Amino acid sequence: MGMVAIFDLFGTLFAVDPISARLERNGSRDDCWFQEIVVTVMAATLAERYLPFRDATELALTNYVEAQGPGDVSVPELLELFKQLPPAEGAEECLKTLAKSKVRLAALTNGSRSSAVALLQRSGLADYFEMVISCDDVEKCKPHPAPYRYALDRLKAEPEDCWMVASHSWDICGAATAGMHTIWVMKRERLWPFMGLLPETAVASLAEVPGEVRRRTGE
Repeated sequence: MGMVAIFDLFGTLFAVDPISARLERNGSRDDCWFQEIVVTVMAATLAERYLPFRDATELALTNYVEAQGPGDVSVPELLELFKQLPPAEGAEECLKTLAKSKVRLAALTNGSRSSAVALLQRSGLADYFEMVISCDDVEKCKPHPAPYRYALDRLKAEPEDCWMVASHSWDICGAATAGMHTIWVMKRERLWPFMGLLPETAVASLAEVPGEVRRRTGE
């Protein structure tokens, strides 16, 4: 069936900078709002209670905005920005190069499939993808092993034929646990936090991903 590159969306293929910039106007100076969302969905998964990403996002942003104190930003405004996230730098060229090399492309997201498809269509990237897979289908959020195994089943692919591409170390960790090859795009993080389980390769940008896939597969 050939090689498969599976992309994370939020923070990897799509930049979350517009939301950070909007919150910065309201006094925030970092992207810990995104970490609040991740912690919320992971905590629910660990407690064996599924919380859809959209609900976790609204909850985490509400708490975050209220904790920041009075300001002119609203949660509905931030949720609307989520629907309009721009592709990360080099995203389309990365996908185009992989597609020309006959690499199958898929997306695996903690978000809903409908929101992921809408975002891909709005950005003009949807046609590159063979499949968009949501953690909603297994009611377990990444990095729980279930979403990665489900993706392998849906794609009818073996772990050794799949590359998980993500900018989040926890996403890379989950994919590695499921037996996939991994490419860690080092955007926000610079130090690998998981002792004894290293990413197979690390790159500084999406532009480097196709070359790494070719090099590692010997093509």
